[in-house]
Amino acid sequence: MGGETKKIPVRQKNGETKEAWKAERKARPESDSASAENAEDATRPALDESVVEEFERELAEARRKADEHHDKYLRAVAELENVRKRLEKTYQSRVTQARRDLLRKILDVADNLERALGTAEGGGDIVDGVDLTYRQLQRLLSEQGVEPIEAVGQPFDPMKHEAVSAVPTNGVEDETVVAEELRGYTHQDELLRPSRVYVAKEELSAGQ
Repeated sequence: MGGETKKIPVRQKNGETKEAWKAERKARPESDSASAENAEDATRPALDESVVEEFERELAEARRKADEHHDKYLRAVAELENVRKRLEKTYQSRVTQARRDLLRKILDVADNLERALGTAEGGGDIVDGVDLTYRQLQRLLSEQGVEPIEAVGQPFDPMKHEAVSAVPTNGVEDETVVAEELRGYTHQDELLRPSRVYVAKEELSAGQ
């Protein structure tokens, strides 16, 4: 085969074939990129420890102030709630006091009507009208939680009774209410007006 020339694989440096050389060139950019990144990291300045410590101190101070402000917020909310409760209690107390003042004035009117009925002689339209008004006032007072105090025959109680005078008696236990001058009332289980009463005082015998 006198005219043919046999092709021999091209040898590159270090005895590599062309295909191996291409493979090497294909893989080389990645290694070159990694090398570049390492070089870039090497050129970055290292963080100063004092800067890190300062940052940590500032972070700790910021957290401390945040906790302090949160605590102040909670205290302010609690104080506001206490103020609200005090104002509500004061308001309710004033409303109750104003209501009781009005009820006492109504009681005075009812007392006058009761006295008028006690002194009235006979009947008639006027007496019937006074009696009707008196009963309406009593019903109104009852609806508002006003209840009369049962005093006569009960032991004297300074929390509910106001002594007008002591009455010498025999056969009645000492310090017992024997008569009532003015009826007392309670409002929602609290004293609205004390009963004005006469209290028994045991009469001493001549030998004592």
